Amino acid sequence: MTNIITISASYSTTSAGVVDLSPKTWGDVKDWYIKWDTLHVQFEGDEQWVEFAINSDASDGVDWKRPGHADIYEGEFEFKKELASSY
Repeated sequence: MTNIITISASYSTTSAGVVDLSPKTWGDVKDWYIKWDTLHVQFEGDEQWVEFAINSDASDGVDWKRPGHADIYEGEFEFKKELASSY
């Protein structure tokens, strides 16, 4: 038996930010994804994707490229009514 071991660990970070979709609402969203702390949205009836900076409340040590999971909630820093989830 060896005295040396290998440890593999996975880490994640959670952050929150607010985006104003005005004059649209989340009900107008056809498709969406998040990359580099930016919400990319395609609205119903539009072929173009629109980008919204999230400006999340986390440090620069976060790898912003792709979150492992994302939830969308209604309201400003309210987490009561979930509108969508990336699962």
